[in-house]
Amino acid sequence: MDKELFAETRGLLQEMLGPRAEFHPHQFEAIEHLVAREQRVLLVQRTGWGKSFVYFIATAALRRRRRGPTLLISPLLSLMRNQIETARKAGVRAYTINCTNREDWDDVEKQLKEDACDLLLVSPERLGNSGFQELKLDERIGMLVIDEAHCVSDWGHDFRPDYRRIVRWADRLKPDVPVLATTATANTRVVDDVRTQLGADPVVIRGPLARESLRLFVMPESEQAQRLAWLAKNVPQIPGHGIIYCLTVRDAEKVAAWLTSKGVAASAYHADLPDEERQRLEQALLANEVKALVATVALGMGFDKPDLGFVIHFQRPGSIVAYYQQIGRAGRRLDDAIVLLMAGPEDREINRYFIDNAFPAAEIMQEVLAKLAGASRRKDELLQLVNVRPKTLDQALKILEVEGAISITGRPQQHSVLRADWTCDQDRIEAVQGRRRQELEQIEVRYWAHRGCLMQFLIQALDDPAAALCGRCQNCTGKALDLKVPAELVAEAQAFLGAQKIAIKPRKRWPAGVGESTVIEKEFCNQVGRALCYYADEGLGKQVQVGKYRDNRFDDRLVKSAARLITESWHPKIAWVTAIPSKRHPTLVPDFAERLAKELQVPFKQVLARVADAPEQKTMENSYMQANNVLGSVELKGELLPGPVLLVDDMIDSGWTFAAAGYVLLSKGVPAVHPFALAMTRAGG
Repeated sequence: MDKELFAETRGLLQEMLGPRAEFHPHQFEAIEHLVAREQRVLLVQRTGWGKSFVYFIATAALRRRRRGPTLLISPLLSLMRNQIETARKAGVRAYTINCTNREDWDDVEKQLKEDACDLLLVSPERLGNSGFQELKLDERIGMLVIDEAHCVSDWGHDFRPDYRRIVRWADRLKPDVPVLATTATANTRVVDDVRTQLGADPVVIRGPLARESLRLFVMPESEQAQRLAWLAKNVPQIPGHGIIYCLTVRDAEKVAAWLTSKGVAASAYHADLPDEERQRLEQALLANEVKALVATVALGMGFDKPDLGFVIHFQRPGSIVAYYQQIGRAGRRLDDAIVLLMAGPEDREINRYFIDNAFPAAEIMQEVLAKLAGASRRKDELLQLVNVRPKTLDQALKILEVEGAISITGRPQQHSVLRADWTCDQDRIEAVQGRRRQELEQIEVRYWAHRGCLMQFLIQALDDPAAALCGRCQNCTGKALDLKVPAELVAEAQAFLGAQKIAIKPRKRWPAGVGESTVIEKEFCNQVGRALCYYADEGLGKQVQVGKYRDNRFDDRLVKSAARLITESWHPKIAWVTAIPSKRHPTLVPDFAERLAKELQVPFKQVLARVADAPEQKTMENSYMQANNVLGSVELKGELLPGPVLLVDDMIDSGWTFAAAGYVLLSKGVPAVHPFALAMTRAGG
């Protein structure tokens, strides 16, 4: 041990945390490898262990030796904000360059030029930015830190393909520039992969992963109403404040709205919110102004509230790795924190969807390359040529760029081919997806059925050799949570799920290239519509699924539920009812619409027909394809009835079918069109 360095860095630690602070086991060991031996280090330690102080102290020590600033690659803005705040409290001059602080970029560059920046935080995407490359930091930095380093492995490439840039960037560093990669969630496979990617035979420092403060519980699989009722009854009684994780934005908003309706201070947190709103919510949780944030994985890696009292999963995550990462938010400086894993039948479909759609199909990437052959194109131009969702195209373009097959330059961004001979490594993709399915089975089946220690199961799954009985989980103590909830509360939750107000927003513009003008004039725009439920959701959503694909007839209960919603929303504005036509199911929707009209006591008349032999609308993946596919495929047959019309369809996805059919009706003199769909799909919501 380098005693002088130990004394120096121990002093730095005490300056940062107080005169009684001491190193945790392995903290100084990691610092010594970085500062004294200038090595590459992979640090695998449990959440809350203090990995950030390793690079804060190593940065301070290297700066004293006149080394350049540390560059920290961090994946999430919420994580960066937390790291900057902690660094500055520790006396480390930390700055960031990211998409939300453009007004500060000049000042940050000034600090770098004046050598007044100790730690610069950037996302992996920033490494590919031409302006950032002009700073030539690979020639100037004193240390490179890769936070959440499991993303460097194949496990994380679909999460952030730009993590591949880091490996190439690190290869350009001088041999005496130390590199630190940190993570709390790496099994042996991921560790070996990251070691290979980092090169230079990095030192691996791995500690025990068990979290002594956590009490783990598992709830038997149940429907959403049962889980909502349990949350409403029990969350107010759990000490402290916490996070409730959901798999989708829609579920996060749903759970937050339910808890709020029951007097629990809860807010939804997800990536669709503006950055300033996410910052406000993070601060509200840190200040104990909310009982819980109901969050997607957008509130995940690195969020640090040491006294977080509970983490509850409303649905199963996709792997033990993800689960351990998320529950690591709880109980960092508490003796006791509650961790509960719930599950429902819907999370099987959601998790499998995530796995199946993690990578764009090889055919899509090859088609994108073919469409770029000989011509640079913008993203919107590509969407008019390739039938893919915008998010899928984003994934394809990112992978192609990271792998050097295309370049992305200019504003608006132009995409050009660099390597027309590029081919997709389909074997790697299939191997990654295969491992993901195995990891899903591990948490979906094996963890659920495990009768031994739950903490031991988790850390054994992460290949921790120190796995032992925790003595605190429900299986170790024989004390499960009380799952009983009043029947009337479950009924109230069911009513809540059935009464969600789902708006169908009218399309106000055609996609560019569809017509002479993109604006849909106001007199040809539909009114705000309504959907009865979300497709395949508990209750009404399941009834829609069964009626469409099993019975080929929608149940009378759906007719009555729809009539109640329409009466509350529009009646007596509705003068008559018509239906969207379908070639595949010609009688399904008209039959429902006719029975609905009878319930509403207004006439029904089928005045629309399909005229073009177009592909099914559900096979169209983006607005350009959807609008083009439906325009001209619907026409009037027969006389219109007077007054505003209720335009009925079974499913709403993109909304272009309603827009096109409504345009036809309005252009022929119908005064107002009110769209109504039995169900909104996941994509539509």
